[in-house]
Amino acid sequence: MESKSVSFSDRRNQEKAPILAVIRQVKSPCFFSNLYFFNTKNAMSNDMSSNKKNNGVHNNWFLTNIDYEGEGRAEFENPKGYIEGRVKISFDEFGNSSIEMNVAKYHTEQPLSFNCIEFFNAAPAEEEGSFSSTNRCGSNPCKSLTVNTPDGTYSAQGSIVYNPISSLGGDNTRVEFYFFPSYFDNINAELPKYWVFPIFNLISDFTQLNSQLDGHPLRILPRLDDAENTTWTPLFRKLFFNIHRLIVFDFKGTKGFIQKLLDFKERKKKLYSGQVQRTITAVMVGEVGSESIDIDKLTNWLPFDLLPLLSLATGSEVGIPWIEFRDANGGLVRRIHNRFGQPKFSRGHTPISEQYNQGTGYLLTCAQSSTHYGKAPLGFVIFDLVQSSSHSLTIEDKLNKICRALDYLCHHYKLDRQNLLLGLDDDYKEIVKKALRSAAQEIRSAAQAASDSGQSKLLNKIADKTINSSNIDRDFGLAVTDLLKHLGLHDADIIDAYYQSNPRADGRTHWSSVLSGYRGIAVHTGDFSFQKKTYDINDVVRITYHLYDILVRIVFKMLGYDGTYQPIIRNQTSQPVDWVKADLPASELGY
Repeated sequence: MESKSVSFSDRRNQEKAPILAVIRQVKSPCFFSNLYFFNTKNAMSNDMSSNKKNNGVHNNWFLTNIDYEGEGRAEFENPKGYIEGRVKISFDEFGNSSIEMNVAKYHTEQPLSFNCIEFFNAAPAEEEGSFSSTNRCGSNPCKSLTVNTPDGTYSAQGSIVYNPISSLGGDNTRVEFYFFPSYFDNINAELPKYWVFPIFNLISDFTQLNSQLDGHPLRILPRLDDAENTTWTPLFRKLFFNIHRLIVFDFKGTKGFIQKLLDFKERKKKLYSGQVQRTITAVMVGEVGSESIDIDKLTNWLPFDLLPLLSLATGSEVGIPWIEFRDANGGLVRRIHNRFGQPKFSRGHTPISEQYNQGTGYLLTCAQSSTHYGKAPLGFVIFDLVQSSSHSLTIEDKLNKICRALDYLCHHYKLDRQNLLLGLDDDYKEIVKKALRSAAQEIRSAAQAASDSGQSKLLNKIADKTINSSNIDRDFGLAVTDLLKHLGLHDADIIDAYYQSNPRADGRTHWSSVLSGYRGIAVHTGDFSFQKKTYDINDVVRITYHLYDILVRIVFKMLGYDGTYQPIIRNQTSQPVDWVKADLPASELGY
């Protein structure tokens, strides 16, 4: 046989050819869509399987649209009875649900004169053995719904809202059940090991790698469980897992993670274009540990309070459509459906960009050790803070929400009220108190003598205010500047010094007075009348964005987050939370 010489470069190209082919396939725009189609098509069979470990390449466990179908029974309370029939149930990726039964059988403790429609709006009459009709169809309380499917049981208890619909002849009846808390238990369930949050509207970069999580049973991308049973090279394995990186955080001594869906880019485009208001973009996974998955105990340990922090980090409100619990091999144990938040997507400022600092997971980790985590007023503050950054709001609406968040914080730190007596000597304090008591008593005497009850009530209210008039609601700007001093922030001193050397056109010499004036307009009138040039739009915008940045830093400090973030008032990509030092020029804050 004739031998053929092969150059070194030819041999190298031959060795690289399989890998290059894979890389070209991965770069192909249809690679992920084809993979997603394959996953979705096969996910149901794996989801409801006997939970055997999947040692193959694909790990297809997550569904964005949930369907159940089987024979169901709904029980009613007054009068007692039940209906049975085929039930179809669906929950989709946009937060919509549909639950419908075609009634095949019904039973009541007392006979009906007509058909089952009578049963839905009937109530026992005084005469035994008869029914009276109410005006509202569907007034008979439904207390439970149970649906047996080939894969498990769908259940709900409590007050279930429904609407019976009958054909003209009354022979065919179907019942639409409206959304209510419910759950599905897999018939082949094993012990739960992981909890899963499908997340609405999470838009972030995913940049972290963690070798411990490469073989996790709930990774959405195809995985390799046993490297010895595959011909894939280490280079391909690394390439494959790099494609789908994570956001990693600590939870109860274990590693949790957030991963995007395979068609994340397409879902992101739909949100950005306004084609949809919400859709599932990622899933969050953590370990159950020794905790109970009983529905009434979930709020004691499941990390629902991490969701507002994801909203804060990304600048867009997130939520979850349901919760899943899965076993050690990824098989479904239980799925809980409830209203855990129905956010409408709106783009806002992103304080933590994974592209630059990978701080989202660190924020989630730090927050769980904070004394403020999961407690008021932080949840209210974060909600208003996230909404205030929305690109769709007017500057008046932004400032209104920011001021409300600052009001929460001032009240929390007891800085929203001012005791005017604190600065007086004891003798003067007594003089003021005596005068106020005398005035209040005189007003109450007038209230007693008044013949009009309305006038009497107003006078008594004034008397109550008079006796406590030395304790008054505090000026907003002064409360905010004291809040900053209390938390060790230097912004107020920096801006006051700037105003001394750069006098304002309106004559105000202190930042606190500017804040109070602008708050009054944003909260009470909601219009700065920029077209009339009553107020300088540039000044209002810079102060609004400055206050937003202050709020972000305050929240981070309260949560114990000492990483970096992206200030809205600077072009720089990343800064530490304490970047505003006492000697910082006001120009760095946008002034």
